Amino acid sequence: MANKLSQNVPSYAKPLVDALGDGHRYSPAEMFRYFLSAVMEVWGFEPWYPTPVEARSRIIESIGCYDNLITKEEPFKDILGAVYAALSSKGGKQLLGQFFTPWNLALMMANLNSDPESESKGLKVLADPACGSGVLLLAKANHILENHGPDELCRWKFYGCDLDAICARVTAIQLAANCAVHRVEIGEILILQGNTLAKTESKQVILHASSPQRLALAS
Repeated sequence: MANKLSQNVPSYAKPLVDALGDGHRYSPAEMFRYFLSAVMEVWGFEPWYPTPVEARSRIIESIGCYDNLITKEEPFKDILGAVYAALSSKGGKQLLGQFFTPWNLALMMANLNSDPESESKGLKVLADPACGSGVLLLAKANHILENHGPDELCRWKFYGCDLDAICARVTAIQLAANCAVHRVEIGEILILQGNTLAKTESKQVILHASSPQRLALAS
């Protein structure tokens, strides 16, 4: 199953697709949820989709695999978007309207649109109300880092929201994991799960983090 799943995914995503696609009694979609939950548990968050005992060793290996992929690839590359597309059901993606922007196209858009949408508490703000895998936020982070350096990245707030609980967590994990592995800081990250268009609906905070460097300067 693993080899078949990874046939049509980008080469950089294949190792993680193979690792999560080999869950034996657990489906690839379930393994991906276990993986997301386990990553956030490592960071101190409450379990979202607790990993069964039988799958823990494979999930631990998958987390190490993901860490290696981030290290090898350019900063903030959208790895988990390709993995999610490969492991989730086609029907499910169509139901939620999930068609992720290719990485190269997202980079081109980031290069063309360099102006912030607004400012908040002295930070430039980039908001994506239907963030999906977070690819547009990730591409912007890559663009800022590569063209203006890590200090400029600290001057930005990235806001993302998605109706899909998996997408919201994918975005949060990719932004935070890249900051940790590549030793850079984003001024503020706020990722929510919920319906952006429903004003009365409460949204769940998946990740809200501020740069230690920015907090030190503000104090």
